[in-house]
Amino acid sequence: MDNYQRREFVKLSLASFAAVALQLNGLSALGLNANKFNGFSGTKPSLNWEAFLEEISKLAKTQHTKNWNQSEYIKAVQMVLLQCNFPEFDNFKKATANYKDVRKNWFEHELLHKEIDFQISLLQFEKGEYISHHDHPSMCGVIKMVTGNALVKNYSIHELLEKEETKTYGDKSFVLKSCLIKKENEEILLPNKISSLTESEGNIHSLMPNEFTQLVDIFTPSYNEKSDKETKWFTVNETEPFDGMNNIYEAQYLKSSS
Repeated sequence: MDNYQRREFVKLSLASFAAVALQLNGLSALGLNANKFNGFSGTKPSLNWEAFLEEISKLAKTQHTKNWNQSEYIKAVQMVLLQCNFPEFDNFKKATANYKDVRKNWFEHELLHKEIDFQISLLQFEKGEYISHHDHPSMCGVIKMVTGNALVKNYSIHELLEKEETKTYGDKSFVLKSCLIKKENEEILLPNKISSLTESEGNIHSLMPNEFTQLVDIFTPSYNEKSDKETKWFTVNETEPFDGMNNIYEAQYLKSSS
């Protein structure tokens, strides 16, 4: 091997130095790009927070294209989520460090990031807290379990029924509309596992943790005043399938109140 001394490098011409500098710039750019991932060769790469947002933002913009495929979008988001170790992220650490069980019998919600196209939230449940059957109209979502576990059920609308029922509580009357929903999925979601829903498949879902549980969800597009108002909460007769039909159940949701 040639033994280069410091004086040999000093003799580099200006042109040679420029060539070396260009190579270093190229290597630097590669290094910056590689820094999106933490870990070593041979291990599963882990995205840092900035790279994670960059990837999700890029994917979420596809919802504005003519033939947006929600199923393919969900799969792509899942692949990104599998490269994320949320407990390593500073904003996740801060949210969990400041955690307080403020709303008894209801989960605590921490918004980690929000844009018009998507939002990322941290949900934290005490044992016994759960989210009953509800939907997310005109939205799709992906959940990644971080700690704990939860029973997750997903349903899709099978048929809207003409059947209505009026119930009165105190001085208020409520009109309940009936429908049939089809069970798409039921599973115990464990740490690092993912569940998803699209606008038309599995959009009605419930989530029941069995212990203290933390999960991250991504909804596309993000919530707004309209989507909050459009959310429907369902009471589902899960004791037996409707009229003997496999995985089909009758449910009610609030149509109006007065």
